Amino acid sequence: MSKDNDLAVSPTATPRPRPEAGTAPGTGGHLTDHAFFMRWSRRRSWQGLTIADRDEIPAVRPTSSALHHGQGVFDDLKAYRMADGTVSVFRPDSHIKRLNNGARRLALPLVDFDRVWHAIRRLVELDADWLPGEAGAALHLRAVLAGNGTTIKAGPAEESLFFVLAGPSAPEPADGPVRAMVVDGYIRARPGGTGDINAVGNQAPGLVPREIAANYGYDHVLWLGDGPQRLVQQIGAMNVFFVVDGVLTTPALDGTVLPGITRDSIVKLARDAGTTVAERPLELAEVLAGIGNGRITECFGTSTVDGVVSIGGIGFQAEEYRLPGGSAVADHFRQLLDGLHRGELVDRFGWMRRLTEVSPVHA
Repeated sequence: MSKDNDLAVSPTATPRPRPEAGTAPGTGGHLTDHAFFMRWSRRRSWQGLTIADRDEIPAVRPTSSALHHGQGVFDDLKAYRMADGTVSVFRPDSHIKRLNNGARRLALPLVDFDRVWHAIRRLVELDADWLPGEAGAALHLRAVLAGNGTTIKAGPAEESLFFVLAGPSAPEPADGPVRAMVVDGYIRARPGGTGDINAVGNQAPGLVPREIAANYGYDHVLWLGDGPQRLVQQIGAMNVFFVVDGVLTTPALDGTVLPGITRDSIVKLARDAGTTVAERPLELAEVLAGIGNGRITECFGTSTVDGVVSIGGIGFQAEEYRLPGGSAVADHFRQLLDGLHRGELVDRFGWMRRLTEVSPVHA
């Protein structure tokens, strides 16, 4: 074991076999050897900062408030190997800021970015040989903050566990546009709820609607609000963009839409290039009519996990609304982001944080 400031690093004694080149699974398929974890209590704040074999992550208590009350948040980050061979993490500041926003909403303690960034750098350095070399591949980092109290009473967290797992993520195969379906009777988020944070309890309620959509041959659920306007929120776990009358348009962040880091990146890249971007409410009726009359020429989803995904069709009440089939805008932003991740484009916003960087950059 070695001590690095207040971080203890214990390399595993039993390394696991690495996936062969070109065979790395999609996100979540494998985990690397190591993980970072630390614990919090009201009396002692954050303590026990450790990188060790991932099987050494402390178990949550049977009385964990994350298990009993869903008092937990997570976030996904990605590390990329750049063209010069160095490794960088895309916008870690923004991801930890978003995780902390979720922590505030669920009465959990905040994590300190400097400490977490230091630990992530060491974790990625330790498991860098798990990072696939092909373009578009990444090391996926899942950060989790879970309430871990000693009673089953609901309330602000008395104890918490924070950990970061890592796993190789190969580029998603380019199988063409995917399709999304409106599944009536299910709601993802309402105003004032937790639709704008990565709460652990947000995930499971989407599984049944996703299976229903899959039974009809669709890849994702098109999530809508429950008001009379039926406002578009997301496509699956992705933010959604439409090209409406030539304007890049995405649902406004009204508290029911996750403030995606990839979404924000595309909005900033587009505006920096002089492209008009509209962040506004989008009714389902406008979307369906726009596809039918040609005003909407393209649709795509965005997320850290999936990148930029072209949407080819939307299903609603047994009808299929097909997009024209073009993906020029989605391809453009996919290429821009890939170029930034690889260090082949000028990083005007300072989003790629090399593992050698120590000083914080606040989102």
